Amino acid sequence: MKAEFIDEGVASVKEDVETSSAHNDKVLTKREIQGWLAYAVAAEPYSVVCISALAPIVLEALASGYGRQTHDTSLPCDTNVTDYKCEVKVGSLWLDTASFSLYCISVSVFLQAFIFISMGALADHGTRRKTFMMTFSFIGSISTILFASITSTAYHLFWFAGVLVIISNVAFGASWVLYYAFIPTIARDHPEVVDARRKVTNGLESWADYQFVRDRVSNSLSSHSMAVGYGAGVSLLVVAAGIAFAMGQTTYSLQLGIALTGVWWFCVSFFTLKYMPAQPGTPLTGNVNLFFYSWRRLGRTLYEAKSLKETFKYLISWFILSDGSSTIISLAIFMGKKKFLLNNTQLMIGAIIVPFAALIGTYLWLYVQRAAKLTSKQTLLWISALFCAVPIYVLIGFSGTFGLVYEIEIWPVLVYFGLMLGATQSFSRVLYASLIPKGKESEFFSLYGITDKSSSWLGPLITGAIIENNDTRWGFVFPLAMMVIPLFIISWVDVERGIKDAEKFSEEHTDAKDGL
Repeated sequence: MKAEFIDEGVASVKEDVETSSAHNDKVLTKREIQGWLAYAVAAEPYSVVCISALAPIVLEALASGYGRQTHDTSLPCDTNVTDYKCEVKVGSLWLDTASFSLYCISVSVFLQAFIFISMGALADHGTRRKTFMMTFSFIGSISTILFASITSTAYHLFWFAGVLVIISNVAFGASWVLYYAFIPTIARDHPEVVDARRKVTNGLESWADYQFVRDRVSNSLSSHSMAVGYGAGVSLLVVAAGIAFAMGQTTYSLQLGIALTGVWWFCVSFFTLKYMPAQPGTPLTGNVNLFFYSWRRLGRTLYEAKSLKETFKYLISWFILSDGSSTIISLAIFMGKKKFLLNNTQLMIGAIIVPFAALIGTYLWLYVQRAAKLTSKQTLLWISALFCAVPIYVLIGFSGTFGLVYEIEIWPVLVYFGLMLGATQSFSRVLYASLIPKGKESEFFSLYGITDKSSSWLGPLITGAIIENNDTRWGFVFPLAMMVIPLFIISWVDVERGIKDAEKFSEEHTDAKDGL
């Protein structure tokens, strides 16, 4: 079996050589790699500043400003009492103001799933991947900038803020999926990987050496993009915190911080537009219905899912794990605001600590992986296991002794959470990239996007229902379960078998062979 795998690995390298030759043996320049990395600098601050930090606070504040007390809807919401309970009317429904932002995010991720599938396979052909990515980039950034249009007295426009979050989050998720899809092709044409590939074809190195170099380069690219993205996010958070402090920590000051993030996203995207290589795929042939093509291609892939057992096994684990980690972020913000009555400046400090720690954690775990010579799978398992300590610690708080019982506990917990967060995301996408068929990167990363960004509908939906009339702390039971279960699933993923199956799938399921 091992010899068979190595033989197929050598064939894989030869296929890479043929692909590279088809692109005139293209080797990426430093500027082109920087062009790809620049999009992380442009877009990641949206996730760090808007979705993870300010948007939940702004939506809750705007809803509360227009809301009513839960037990007496004739009275306006009183946000100066501990654990206040308020509701806001959306249509004919009364929603808890804390749950309002969770439901908005849930709506956005449902829409993300539709967009991801509709564009996925189509983006693998020609230069559409870059075109689609930049289009969503500008839609998302402009809708984020529009947060500044909701004035400080316009609480009745809380619904418009929800719409802007939905549109911007859908666009961000779509562009981010396409950004991920560049990892395998950027790594393939990276100078170090091209050099290793040539050495294999010349008999100077083995396939295992080549695979090691490609995995190392992929992890390096992923870690660098994660780190520079978090670095930009931290920088903008600091600026947003300064704006909030200068304006007396008003809700509108936070909206300006969000709008500033949109301006940054919009402007830096032009660097990516100019320098990032398109990495073109095979052109579409024949008379193809552009709208239904991706759905038909994905349908065929799912029909043949048994041929990619390890890939889909990993997708299931990541669906659960990513949902658990993202839910913790939203719950932590609400605990800080409602239980400890943290002001906006304190919340901003917490929001800065997490991505800054994530930046450090990304490089820390990359060092640990290299020093201990761990595979991407082994590293991810270690990080995920340690990640479970966060919800466990919060649930211990029911004892009343420690576990986010006192305000001082918040800060070390945020540091620990951040150290795990960035590394988890980085290693997960590299591991997944090794398990997907060549030439179908966008299609498969659209599935990854559904399990990553779009999986976050489940956590907010369930935890929103849990905390509707209960202590926010109870909400951490769900993410704990969602972080323990994936440990067992990931441990069962056979990476070598998955790589082999992906290579075979790319050869056997072209559009021509599948009748598409």
